[in-house]
Amino acid sequence: MYKIITVEDSKRKSSRSKADLFEVLVAIGLSDVYKLKKDKLEKIKQELESIISNFPNSEKRTEEQYKRVSILMPALIEKLNSNVIPTHGKIKTINWIGRRWQEEETISDLDLTFESGFVIGVSLKSTRQGLGTQKNFGYEKLKQFLGLNIDKELKEMWANIRQDFSKAGGELAKISTKSQDEIKNAKYCFPAIQKIGKRYGTSVQELAVDKSVKLFNALPKKKKLVFLEEIFDIKSTKPLLSVLVEKDTPWLYWNETMRGLIEGELVAEKIKNKSYHILAEKTPLVRLQASFTNGIGLSAFCERVFLL
Repeated sequence: MYKIITVEDSKRKSSRSKADLFEVLVAIGLSDVYKLKKDKLEKIKQELESIISNFPNSEKRTEEQYKRVSILMPALIEKLNSNVIPTHGKIKTINWIGRRWQEEETISDLDLTFESGFVIGVSLKSTRQGLGTQKNFGYEKLKQFLGLNIDKELKEMWANIRQDFSKAGGELAKISTKSQDEIKNAKYCFPAIQKIGKRYGTSVQELAVDKSVKLFNALPKKKKLVFLEEIFDIKSTKPLLSVLVEKDTPWLYWNETMRGLIEGELVAEKIKNKSYHILAEKTPLVRLQASFTNGIGLSAFCERVFLL
C-alpha cells in the first residue's frame, strides 16, 4: 500500500535527523580533541547523512550542521577545560543519548564521564532562530506536576474519531474498529484520517491549555518551582550544560543558573488557543504548547516546552 508522507511529516523527520547529526558531530569533535574512540559515532554519522540525503537541499542541510559545530567547538572546549577538567580530569567516555531521551527522562543529549568518575549532561540545540525545544512533557508528567486530567476529553475525542470513520464507510469504516496504534499508522495511507484527527484533537488541545493555566496558577509556590525545576532539569543527578548555536552565535550555560530566574512571582498566562507561557516577575521564561506527538489527535498527548 502506498504510504503518503505529508510536508509536515517530512519537516519533522528532516529536523529530527539534522538535530541527531548535530549531536553526533559534536560527540565526534570532542572525541578528536580528547583522543577517544569514535568508530560507532562515525558509523551513526554516515547513517544520518544517508537519511538526510533523501530530503530536498540535503547538502545544504548537512553543511549547515557542520558549520554550526565548527562555531560551537572552541567555546565548548574552553568551557570544559576551564570549568570541569581541572577538577575532574579529561573526558573518559562520551555517551550519545539520541532517541533514548524519552525512556531515560532526560534533556541531556550527551553524557560526558571524566577521569574522576564525575558525569555531566550536555543539552545540544542548533537553530536558525530562537532557543529551540527544551523538552516534551508527556500526559502522565502533566498529571503528576500540574494535576492535569483530560481523560474524559481524550476518550470522547477517540469516540468521535471512530464515529466519523464509521460514517465515512469503506476502508475507514473497517479502520474504525482497530486499535489506536493501528489507526495512527493508517494515517499515512488515508489523508482523511489526519483531517479527522486534527478536527477533534484541536478542541482537546485548547481545553488542556485553559486547564493548565488555571492549575499552574493555583499551585503553591513550592510546587510551581518543582514544575520549572523539572523543565530546566535543575535537580538532575548530574550537572547539565545547556548549549545552543543560534545562527552563528554559541550560547552555553549551566542549568543551575536558571534557579535565580525562577525565584520571583510565577504566573501562567494563555498566549493563543493552544499555548501559554510562564512568567517570573512578569518576564516570560518558557512557552508551553499543547500538542500530540505527531501533531494531530491520533497519538499521545503532550505539552512541548520552548525557551524564550
